[in-house]
Amino acid sequence: MARVNRVMRLHDFLRGREATPVAEIASALEVSVRTVHRDLATLREQGVPISGDTGPGGGVRLEGERGVTAVHLSLEEVVALWLVANLSATTSALPWGRAARSALEKLFASVPRERARSMRELCRRVVVGRPASARVLEDLGTPPEELLAVFEHAFRDRVCLAFDYRDRKGQATRRCVEPHGLMVESPAWYVLARDVEKSAARLFRMDRIRRARVVPERTFVPDMEGMLAEAFGKKEEKV
Repeated sequence: MARVNRVMRLHDFLRGREATPVAEIASALEVSVRTVHRDLATLREQGVPISGDTGPGGGVRLEGERGVTAVHLSLEEVVALWLVANLSATTSALPWGRAARSALEKLFASVPRERARSMRELCRRVVVGRPASARVLEDLGTPPEELLAVFEHAFRDRVCLAFDYRDRKGQATRRCVEPHGLMVESPAWYVLARDVEKSAARLFRMDRIRRARVVPERTFVPDMEGMLAEAFGKKEEKV
């Protein structure tokens, strides 16, 4: 990569983030720590306002305005782009996979810090795993079309989701859950949720959900770290 392009890429990366350790920047951009320090010096020489915090948790940040042009995308559109970028990373032969991630960083850089933070928080609630197993593919169906909009509403607005569910044994139940996250094992999709009645983490396959509806009076605070620890710290329960 030409040095001028590398420096511009570093600039875009910093515009889209809070204070970030140099080692983390080097890993994300796939360059050495020494290269990051050299390119930071170049940006400072060009008058780019870069500051740094020392000590634990410190890092470098770009001061001032984050961009002159706003990108008017909904949170759903941003998550969709993030998901496409991460799915492309699971297919090594797919062209432009790296470009998708670069474009997303520029998008984060173009919006105010608070909105970028909200976008990142929503994206962190979507987990891309390994492709679905042959056993899953054998009986995998298509999620109802109306489910997608209902799920997006509950996921974005942090409200509970109620639905009828038929598990892998064919047993039908009614559930009310907190949709903390979405797990993709392409082409299968799972809702990573806390079952309100059982007060436990569960994975619900979306093609087995019917008659989904939001429960706006029941809100929750997303806790992906806690949910992942509970679901995957032990053998997760897929129902």
